[in-house]
Amino acid sequence: MVEKMLIEPQTKEKKQTSLEIATKYHQEFLLRASAEDLTNAINFYIDSIKENPNEASAYYRLAVLMYENKQIGIDTAIEQCKCAVKIDEKNPDARMYLGYFLSIKGEKEEAKKELKNAVKLSPKGSSRAKFIMALELLSKDETKSLKDKLKGIFYIAEASFTTIFDKAAIKMFAKNLLTDFNYFRYNTFGKILEKFKFDKDAYQIYMDALDNTKNAPEFYEKMAKIAIKKKRPTVALQCFENASKLSNNHPEKLINTIEFMQQAYPEKIDELIDYYNMLVLKLPEFSRPYYELGHLYLKKEDYINASNAFRMALEYDKENPFYINSLAFTYVQLEQYTTAIELYKKAIEKNPDNEWTSVVAQALAAIYYKINNDYTSAITVLEYALTLTKEKGPIYTLFGDIYFDDNNIDMSIKYYNMALLEGVKDVKIYTRLAMAYWENNSVQDSIDCYNLAIEADPNYDIAQNNLGVIYLDTLNDVGRAMTLFKKAVELNPNYTLAHFNLGRCYAKLNRKIDAANEFQRAIDLNKFTNELDEEIIQDKLFELFEA
Repeated sequence: MVEKMLIEPQTKEKKQTSLEIATKYHQEFLLRASAEDLTNAINFYIDSIKENPNEASAYYRLAVLMYENKQIGIDTAIEQCKCAVKIDEKNPDARMYLGYFLSIKGEKEEAKKELKNAVKLSPKGSSRAKFIMALELLSKDETKSLKDKLKGIFYIAEASFTTIFDKAAIKMFAKNLLTDFNYFRYNTFGKILEKFKFDKDAYQIYMDALDNTKNAPEFYEKMAKIAIKKKRPTVALQCFENASKLSNNHPEKLINTIEFMQQAYPEKIDELIDYYNMLVLKLPEFSRPYYELGHLYLKKEDYINASNAFRMALEYDKENPFYINSLAFTYVQLEQYTTAIELYKKAIEKNPDNEWTSVVAQALAAIYYKINNDYTSAITVLEYALTLTKEKGPIYTLFGDIYFDDNNIDMSIKYYNMALLEGVKDVKIYTRLAMAYWENNSVQDSIDCYNLAIEADPNYDIAQNNLGVIYLDTLNDVGRAMTLFKKAVELNPNYTLAHFNLGRCYAKLNRKIDAANEFQRAIDLNKFTNELDEEIIQDKLFELFEA
């Protein structure tokens, strides 16, 4: 409520001037929706109250203006109107607006009482109060009886008749009629032009409407849609941003701007973060914007802000498994694995969807396996994940990796083959299966798998090197091995192990200088890659020149 202030008496002319000026700007704002008119109207209404704290009309007019422009809440608007009623109990407009705001808040009985008082105080000038009562009685509410609806129709008829005696209603109707007609004219004409593919002319019509209606945000969005059709995303984005700004960042306009920016300019991460921050200010208890903010921060690798955003999302939707999962992932990035494990477990317990939960379970299993080296827990979680999904290939692959690292070669071979049967196409599976066959002394199977890996990705240097080792050390085919090692170092000149193996080939062929060069290159590279124990390379180098 605007605070009353005790000041020295002013002249009657000054009091009337402030109120009249405020009313004039108020009327201009209703017609043009100008931010400047809004500010002036509010300031002069406040001046009017300061000059004469007993002017009831200034209170309820200020309440209406500020509430409709989202500058005060419903409770403050009600208090303003109650103040007006207290000042002048027989003011029908004060009673009417108090009833209107009480109705919005849901205090139906109190609203009805005030609206009836407004009608009693001014039977001929009460059309607006009757319209409000009619709308309340005709609202879509299952508790409303047929009697209520008939009474609502009666109020509409009576209000329509008494409008001719209600000067304020006539003024309001005339202003609204002009505003609505302008909107109808521009909107209809623009739609017709769009329908007949005259998009450029429609765009110009909507541009003209910006200065001649109260609906600039809506017309900016219409202009944006035309710009999208014409593949002018920069113009479209500017129009959406203008719609947001002119609507005082109305949530719906912000969301439209965000959705377009995410589709057309996903790389504008900082700008998207700014818009989501505006949205959470407008809808502080709406959890989804915090969730989206978290993912934007993840893209920036800003894990602290990401975790804060996900925690805020959970503040307003505590049991949402998707939010819990995202927070768990963020804690993994922060290397807070114990907390991440507990959160993943909680998300899995919620199980909103079997396929989704299976993926989350695989993430949890990966922590047990790769971070905690807890193979037993990892396998237990993966067995549960298998029961939830039809996409079993990735799980079989992870089983194969775990059993391979646990030196259970037979089980790793089993699961890698099951992954291949599920249609997984991954050169790393072929390579790991080849290594498993090699460990199991199944040389030909190992060769076949390495060849499959090379066929799938001819540029996979590890498969080239490893296959070369089989030809060199098991089959003693130095020529074939040398071809593979040369290909590996061609693909990856910094591949220490491949240079070392190529040196071994040259040594077998007694090409000592070539071998020494490759061993020395391996020593130099190994200082950065640490692939081998340097003593092994040094020993091979010294062997070349022993007697």
